[in-house]
Formats: sequence, C-alpha cells, structure tokens
Amino acid sequence: MNLLFNLVAVQPIHSAKFHGGGSYGEVIFWALVKRGAKFSCVYDSRKYLDPAILEACKTQNIPLFDISTQTPQEIIDANQIDTFYTPLYSLEKKWAIDVKDFVFTWHGVRALEMQYSWAGVGFAKKLGQKFEALVRYRESWKKYFYKPKYQDLAKRMAEGKARTITVSEHSRASIKSFFPELMDLKIPVFYSPMRSYEPEGFLPPGVTAKKYFLLTSGARWEKNNLRAAMAFDELVDMYESQGKPFDFKMVITGAANPKAYLRHLKHKYRFVLLGYVENKELEFLHQNAYAFVFPSLNEGFGYPPVQSMRYDVPVAASGTTSIPEVCGDAVLYFDPYSVSEIKNRLVQLLDSRIYDEYVARASKRYVEVHTRQITDLEEAVNFILKV
Repeated sequence: MNLLFNLVAVQPIHSAKFHGGGSYGEVIFWALVKRGAKFSCVYDSRKYLDPAILEACKTQNIPLFDISTQTPQEIIDANQIDTFYTPLYSLEKKWAIDVKDFVFTWHGVRALEMQYSWAGVGFAKKLGQKFEALVRYRESWKKYFYKPKYQDLAKRMAEGKARTITVSEHSRASIKSFFPELMDLKIPVFYSPMRSYEPEGFLPPGVTAKKYFLLTSGARWEKNNLRAAMAFDELVDMYESQGKPFDFKMVITGAANPKAYLRHLKHKYRFVLLGYVENKELEFLHQNAYAFVFPSLNEGFGYPPVQSMRYDVPVAASGTTSIPEVCGDAVLYFDPYSVSEIKNRLVQLLDSRIYDEYVARASKRYVEVHTRQITDLEEAVNFILKV
C-alpha cells in the first residue's frame, strides 16, 4: 500500500482555524504515526498547519507534498499512490481524484439536511461569506450544486470505487436516506476520536468559576447560539423582575461578530463575547463552567458536550441529529428552535437537585463515550490500512 493522507482537511476552512473535522483528522494522523504506518501527506503551504505535525513529518521521514505547486492528481500520478485517505470529504473539483483505493470519512450530509435561514447573513462579516450565506442551504442550491456532487460520490461507492466510514448511527442513516443506492452497502460507524488538552489559562475579567453558562463556536449560525443567548437574556429578566439575586453570566467563544448577538439582547453586560480561543484555554472554560449549552441545529457527532462531561459539567443540548445518540440520557434536551424551552432547561439546571443528578450522569457518560472512542480509533486505522 502506498498511502497518501490529506492533511489539507485539518487546515483552516474559511474563517475557522480549527474545526471538528480537522480535529478528527489530526487524531487519525497521530494514530497512524503511533502505529508506525508508512504513508505520505499532502498539505497546503499557504495555510496554517500544526507545527507538531510538520515536525513529525520531518522526524518520521513522512514525505510532504504541497498542493500550492501541484494538483492532488499530479501528486498521486507522480508518486505511484494507490490509496488516498481524507478525514474530511471535499466537494471541490480538485479532490475528485482518480486513484485505485479512495478512502474517506463521511461525517454527514449537513448540506442537504439543513434548512435555509437568513440568520447566516447576519453572522457573516466578509462580503464573500455573506454571499455564501445567501445561497447555502437553499433548496435550489442543494438541487443543482450539492446533490449532484454527492450523487457522483454515492455512485462511486456503489460501484466499489470508494470506501467510507462515518462517525455516528445518525450520519450513517442520513447518508442512506439521501442516497438509497447505498442502502445495502456496509458503512462502519466509528465514534469520532477526540484530542484531549490539559486546561490552561484564566477566566475573562468579571467572570467567576461555576458562575457562567458556556457556549462555543459563536461565529457559526448553525450552532444556534443566538437563541440560547436570548433564552439566558430572558432568564436574567425573569430574576430581575422578581427582585431576586442572580449573579450568572454567559460566555460565548468564537463570537467573531459581536453585533450579531448584542443587537438582540437587553442585558448586554451579562454576556462575555470572546473571539478565537486556543484549545487549552477552551478546555479551561469547559472545566470551570457551571453548565454547557449546546443548541446546535446539526451535528455529525458533536465534540463539545463530551468535552464538558469530561469535567463533570452538566449539559443542556438540542435533541436533534447525532446529539442524543452521543449524549444518551446524560443531558437535558430541548427544542433548538424554541427560546422558551431552552430557558426552561436553564431554569432546571439552577435547581441543585437536578444539577447534581446531571453532574453524575455527565461523569458516567463521558467514560462510556471515551472508552468507545479509544476502541473505535483503532478500528478506523485498521479500516484505512486494510488490516
């Protein structure tokens, strides 16, 4: 086997320096290195790549090819590559490559599942991002752009010209629902592995440990954080209207466009809107939060609730897509489109009896999920290497 690993998938996408698919790819990369597998990598020298990965390629004699000077197909042809693996599938034309064994992780079909919303435009800062938000998830865009490209991929799989794994039962069912020609195809489910960072950092000014609700990925409207922020805003209003003390705040990370939030909020001083946060600092915020709120509209797996459960932090989350599968009975679920229902769950978490119960559930569920992640990582590497 002459394997080429796609490191471009772990590099920044649009404005996101780090993303779930990228974190997944990094773990797979390090697992291959640990296994002692022989492989080469392709990356883009114009984008950020974790220096530790670059150093590993150097010290482990892993050939590194640059797509800024050659196309992926040219790299494959010039180096007799027979197996190509990408931890994140791309619809870009340059990745529609011809290789004997095309292997990829299919995290889900969010592009087809999501419903269109104007909210995306309000969250976008740059003109190009606003244009993308105007068309993305529209039915016409799905029909004429996304669906044909995915259809070609499904045909390739049905013909045995591509192999895939996915990260949740939800994603596997969704893939088969949208592409019935794959109904009888075996698609293994291996839970997404997760990198663990030791917490490091400090809390923002005015924020006290165990006195804030945490939201993450604030730049992406699909994460639905605005509704959760509005629910917390109403919660503050409820306490103040009754003259009752309430000293909690809400911290939102990745909030690249604060105006997208603040123009909808009455109690602005209760919100701490942070920009990009390094991984160790994010772990610190998870560790010290009173509770984590995950109102996401669509997830193929969903790392953040598991990150909080690692520190016995209770979670309130959407009861949609893969989230109930991953979180089990360890979180309080809500309708992500209902601000009042999200507020209801926050009220529940302020009840010490309920809070303590979900602390215990979080701890137990983290162990269950993490144990499977370790086992499934080995199986995923075996699948890629055809062991």
